[in-house]
Amino acid sequence: MMKGESPVIGISTEIDIPERIAVKKKYVDAVVQAGGIPFLIPFTDDMQILRSVVSLVDALLLTGGGDVSPSMYGEIPLSKCSGICEERDEFDYALLRFACKQQIPVLGICRGMQLINTYFGGTLYQDLPEQCPSDVLHKSLDASVVSRHNIHCRVDSELYRMLGKKEVMISSIHHQAVRKLADGFKATAFADDGIVEAIESVAVKNVWGVQFHPELQAVEGDEAMKGIFGYFIRRAKDMLL
Repeated sequence: MMKGESPVIGISTEIDIPERIAVKKKYVDAVVQAGGIPFLIPFTDDMQILRSVVSLVDALLLTGGGDVSPSMYGEIPLSKCSGICEERDEFDYALLRFACKQQIPVLGICRGMQLINTYFGGTLYQDLPEQCPSDVLHKSLDASVVSRHNIHCRVDSELYRMLGKKEVMISSIHHQAVRKLADGFKATAFADDGIVEAIESVAVKNVWGVQFHPELQAVEGDEAMKGIFGYFIRRAKDMLL
């Protein structure tokens, strides 16, 4: 692509529904809203194809979904784990590996952030209510309701530059979270109970993760959440220069 064109954003897809490859529409909408061209990356276990696909995009968005298999970080699943799909874990790991080799920006959302952390050697709380109970509701008991709570952002972080403020209300749909932070990363935002809500790499350029779902609020016009996608797209656009 030539300078001035919109960057192509590779978006990881889910394979949770038999015979379908899909992604939630608001990820796509948020990318389009921010000026990116969405490119859905279909599941395959062919590494050569994935390498070729990643070479076509200017940035990678790792989306949410089922739990990352605890086997990916050396643990046995607890009974509360759900939606585990090791084929998808390996698929997303491959996308992340090729993206980092290509040195393109990577943004992980919810599961995507957890996957970044485990890929680089971190671990997860498999179930917050069981392993780290608190008064903060990270996931509503009613699946039709999205929990909302505050997070506090470090001012010495790229997330702060994305959001433009230290404290924001976020959309939360997770029961797992970062436990041991991967080497080469720093935590950049926290919930009131201390749970890590965002990470960024200090060893690899342009790799970020957020535990919350900015796409849900971005498409509704929330300026702070739009700031996350705007920053991501600008960094992707830098790849065109």
